[in-house]
Amino acid sequence: MATVTLRHLLVAAALLGGCKTAEPVVQPSGASSATAAKADCGPAIPGMEALLKPAAFIVLGEMHGTQEAPAFTTRLVCHAAASGQPVRVGLELPVEEQPRIDAFLASEDGALQPLTVGGFWTQENQDGRSSKAMLQALVRLRELRRAGLPVEVRAFDAGGGDRDATMAAKLLQERALAPRDTFIVLTGNLHARRDKGAPWDPNLRFMSNHLLEAEPGLVTLDMAYLGGSMWACIGGKGDACTLHPLKKARYEEHAATPRIVVQKGTTDEGYDGVYGVGTATASPPAVHAATALPTP
Repeated sequence: MATVTLRHLLVAAALLGGCKTAEPVVQPSGASSATAAKADCGPAIPGMEALLKPAAFIVLGEMHGTQEAPAFTTRLVCHAAASGQPVRVGLELPVEEQPRIDAFLASEDGALQPLTVGGFWTQENQDGRSSKAMLQALVRLRELRRAGLPVEVRAFDAGGGDRDATMAAKLLQERALAPRDTFIVLTGNLHARRDKGAPWDPNLRFMSNHLLEAEPGLVTLDMAYLGGSMWACIGGKGDACTLHPLKKARYEEHAATPRIVVQKGTTDEGYDGVYGVGTATASPPAVHAATALPTP
């Protein structure tokens, strides 16, 4: 069975117009901190300086299945780590994927097949978390580590009857292991809501609301976009997992360019602010379920 390498994915990503930030020169995993400071993170993100403080805890709410949210996350991670802050990146992936993630990040060749052999990448309901963009984010995070940046990656979807509670517990477990690290967490935007309650259930507690008990300084940001598209599952059947239009802009006044706005009143839906990504572009599944091979 053919092995798909890091180089192949990067070429494909360039052709598909994925992450637009410049790529760093890949260095051996033992690169010095002086080398790390030279990693190319792309332009600074307006507003990031207010957030990227040592031991910050930042939750980015996304619409699953876009190119832009994972790319924004890795760009923010790069800037934080290049400033010297150890960063732990939380991804809403099943905790069972952690051994494969660790092996991929430590690999010399960046082969993708060992990373994507788990059922998560080939299950019927591809809800956007197993997108090409998410796989490219893992590739990018491996690059940053090999450039010498202090970056760790943690899957935190522990499942269970109350996923918001178990995901929060997993993140707090990681926080206890690294209390001085900067945490940057990418999750569905409902999980990112910090306020208790929802229109359909006033007692509902989302992940960020659970986190606030131990992390009162947590900052949650919702995704601002100018419409576009996403790959998501809308409905109860597998064939409902497909490209869906985002017909309306969200927080349009802050959405046109990559930026961070932390401001009271920016949203009325339980976030501390927003991050802009422009027009959203759907990112389909990274792996063909029929062949279990990474898509070109």
